[in-house]
Amino acid sequence: MSSKVYCYHCMTYHHPETMRKMVTRSGERWRCIRSIEAARRNPDERDAFGEQQSELNRLKARSSLEGRMLERRLLTPSCQRGLD
Repeated sequence: MSSKVYCYHCMTYHHPETMRKMVTRSGERWRCIRSIEAARRNPDERDAFGEQQSELNRLKARSSLEGRMLERRLLTPSCQRGLD
């Protein structure tokens, strides 16, 4: 993952050539070109992009949670899972 850069806007890793440094109140941060271009569109298109990105973030979080839950179940000995 070291060859990719984290986009603070869409919370995803991208290849460096698809990223730009942006000056924010917190200092310089990396942001993907896709999100920069989406911010320049009209309000309806921006809202649609935001909703799409939010849904992707929700799916990513849910997938991560399900993976951790499965790992926990696999690591828990069967005698500790619950007695009948």
